Amino acid sequence: MSSIYNPDYQHAYNAVDNVTVCPTGLSTAHSRSEFRPWIKIDLLDIYDLNSVVIYNRQDNFGKRLHDLQISTGIDGTENSCGFYEGPGVTGERIVLYCTSGARGRYVLMTILTPPEETDVLTVCEVQVFVNN
Repeated sequence: MSSIYNPDYQHAYNAVDNVTVCPTGLSTAHSRSEFRPWIKIDLLDIYDLNSVVIYNRQDNFGKRLHDLQISTGIDGTENSCGFYEGPGVTGERIVLYCTSGARGRYVLMTILTPPEETDVLTVCEVQVFVNN
């Protein structure tokens, strides 16, 4: 994750702990306010991605999730999976179906912040589904 808002609670691993209910912001993966915040998920092997499901935070501030680029790659982020324009809704379950050729080990989610602005990236849970 590009940064952690509250190091005592809001770690990147909260996004992949299989908990889809986050009644407070403390149980989310939460960045600081910064230019193009991101979170990178290691799938531990190379897969053809089918879809990515994002569980938005449920306490407040769901609209912070917007302009989210999802990429994948073997060494970096060579392949696009999809784009979520948003803005998100508090408690929303967002399903993004990946474009053909979305193959990789890593999944990178980045808010495409306009120049000279900052954003916060907060998610409750991210689930990545792959093709057999």
